[in-house]
Amino acid sequence: MTLEKNSLTQRYHDLDFVRATAMLLGLLLHVCIFFMPSHKLFWGSGEYFGDVLDLQFLNFIHLFRMQLFFLMAGFFAELVIDRKGLPHLIKDRLKRIVFPFIVGLVILMPIHVLLVGNDGYYATTYDGLTLLQKLQSIMFFGLLDSNATLDDGLIHLWFIFYLIIFYIAHLVLRPLAYLPLTKILCNCQSLIEFAVGHRWGFLLLGLLTFPLQYLLKSVFLPPTGFNVPVVDLALYFIFYLFGVAFYRQRYLLAKLGENAWYYLAFSVPFFIIIDEPTERLDMSASVVKSITTWTVIDLGSASFVSPSVWFEGIFHNGYHKVLVVLSRAVLCWSMCFAFIGLTHRYLSQPRKSIRYLADSAYWVYWVHLPITFKLSYMAQSFEGLNALTKSYLVLTFSSLVIFASYHWGVRYTWLGDYFMGRRKSKSDPDELQFKLPEFSKAILVPAASIGLIIFCFGSLLQYNHEFHRKDVLIEAYVARQKSTLDTIESIDGIRDRYGNTPLHAAAKMPEGNRRYNTMPILLSKCSNPNLTNDFGRTALFTAVESGNTGDIDSLLQAGADINIGDRYGHTAAHAAAILSGNRSRKASDAYFEILQILIKNGADLSATDYRDRTVLDCLEMFSQRKLEPMSSSGS
Repeated sequence: MTLEKNSLTQRYHDLDFVRATAMLLGLLLHVCIFFMPSHKLFWGSGEYFGDVLDLQFLNFIHLFRMQLFFLMAGFFAELVIDRKGLPHLIKDRLKRIVFPFIVGLVILMPIHVLLVGNDGYYATTYDGLTLLQKLQSIMFFGLLDSNATLDDGLIHLWFIFYLIIFYIAHLVLRPLAYLPLTKILCNCQSLIEFAVGHRWGFLLLGLLTFPLQYLLKSVFLPPTGFNVPVVDLALYFIFYLFGVAFYRQRYLLAKLGENAWYYLAFSVPFFIIIDEPTERLDMSASVVKSITTWTVIDLGSASFVSPSVWFEGIFHNGYHKVLVVLSRAVLCWSMCFAFIGLTHRYLSQPRKSIRYLADSAYWVYWVHLPITFKLSYMAQSFEGLNALTKSYLVLTFSSLVIFASYHWGVRYTWLGDYFMGRRKSKSDPDELQFKLPEFSKAILVPAASIGLIIFCFGSLLQYNHEFHRKDVLIEAYVARQKSTLDTIESIDGIRDRYGNTPLHAAAKMPEGNRRYNTMPILLSKCSNPNLTNDFGRTALFTAVESGNTGDIDSLLQAGADINIGDRYGHTAAHAAAILSGNRSRKASDAYFEILQILIKNGADLSATDYRDRTVLDCLEMFSQRKLEPMSSSGS
C-alpha cells in the first residue's frame, strides 16, 4: 500500500495531541501518588485516608503512558529526518531536548529537592543544614559534598535522559538500516502490517515484549535515574523503534482508528484488576530481589560494573508472574493503540484549543513537579477534606498556576523557542481567543460542579476507611504527627490489604528519616510482635530488610521471634545473609553487622530455606563472606 501524496507535508494534529497528552497525564499522575491508600508506603506517603480512585488513576496512566510517549518520539524523529534531514533533527533536539535537560539538572532539580527532600517530605535528612550545605548535597548528584553518596535521581527528567540516549542510538543505527543484510534481518514491515492491520495483532506485540518485561526487577516498572537499568532501557527502546518503523507505514493509522473502541473495551476490565496481582508479585518475591539489579554503575565506587542479576530475584511466583507480566505487556500495547486510534478518529482535523494544549505540554511537564508536589504535601496535613477532594483541588489549582506560567512566561517569549520550537506572536488573530481570565470564568461553574460530586464520592470512600484506622498505618511509617499514635489504645487488628501491621509499616521506614521514633510507641500498644503478613514476614524481618538496627533491638527486647521463616523459609538471619550480597560495599557491611547481631541474639544458623540452604550457605553464596569462628560460636 502506498502513502498519501500529501503525507510528506501534512501535519499530524492527532499524533501531536497523543504525544502531548502522554506528557500532560504526568500532571495528574504526580498528584494522585500523594493520595493513595495506606498500603502504598513510599516517599510521598502522608495522607491518612487515601482513596482507591487516585490509585486506579495512577495505575491506568503508568501502565502505558511512557511507552506511548517513546513510541510517538520515534515516529516524529523519523518524520523530521524524512522531511527536513538528519542535520535539522540534531540541531532541533539539541535546542529543545538537551538544553532544557541540562537547565533542569542545574536549576529545576535542586529547587525540587529543596522543597521535597531526597527522602520524602517527612524525612529528617535536611534538618539543621544551611542552604549552602543543602545545595552542596543536591547539586550535580552530590558530587560537591564529600560526605554525600552519589545520587542517581533525575526526578521526572529521567524520560528526557532516556530520550537523549534513544536519539543517539537512532542516529548511530540508522545508516545500518540501509545495509542489505540488515534489511533482511530487521525487516519489520510484515510484523507491523499484521499487528496494526488485524484487530488481535497487539497480542503478538505483547508476546514479543513479554521477555523483557519479565526480566524487569519490578513488574511495576518504576522510573529510574541516570544509572539506567539496561532491561528498562531496552524495553522502552522497543517502543521508540516501533514508532520509527510505524512512520513508514503510517497509512495504518486508519486501521487503528477503526479498531480504537475495541482496543479500549478490551483493556478497561483488565485495568480494574491488574494492580493488586502486580503489587503482590513484587512484594512476595524472595529477598534476593533486593540485591538484583540491571544497572551498570556502582554508585558506591562510581565505577562501571556488570549487572548483578540473581535467578531468584527474577524468576519467582511461577505461572502467576508469567500471567501478570504477559497481561501488562498486552495491555500496554492495546492502550497505546486505543489512544492513537481514538485521537486519529476524532481529532485529525486542526483545532485551536487542541493545538494550544499540544504546544504547552512540554513546558507543563518540565515545570510541574515542584508545584504539584508542594501543594500535595500541604494538602496532606489538612484534615478537613477527604483525599479525593484534596487531589482534585491540588490538580485544579496547580494546573491554573502552571498554565498561567506557560501563557505569560513561555508562549510569547524566548522560552517558547525551546519548549515549542517557535514562540507565538500576540498580534496573531488566532491568539485572541486564548485569554486565561476568560478561560477561567468559562470553567468555573463546571469545575465547581465536578468538585461537588467528587467531594460527595470521596466522603463516602473515607467514611469506610476511618473505621479501619488506616491513619495509624500511615503515621507508623511517616512519623508525621505523634498525637495520632498517642490517642489509640491498641494497634491489634490494624492491618493493610497485604496483612502488614503498623509494626511492619514502622520497620519499613529508615530510622534516619524519622522525626520521632514510632517503634517503641507501637510496641507498647501491641500484644504480639510476631504477627506475619501475607508473605510470612514479621516486622523483625522487615526491619532487617530496611537495615534498622534500632528497630531490631526494640523488637527483640519486646519478644520478637528471631527464627520465623517467610514463604521461602527465609528467617531474619537468612535475609541479612542474602542482603550482605549487596553490590555496594557499605550496604554489604551494614547487613553483615546485622547478621552478627542476630546471631548473638539466638538466630538459628541451621535453619534451612526452600532450597535447603542454611544461613551460612546463603551468606557464602550471595556475598562470598564467611563468619569468623568466634562469631559462629557465639550463636
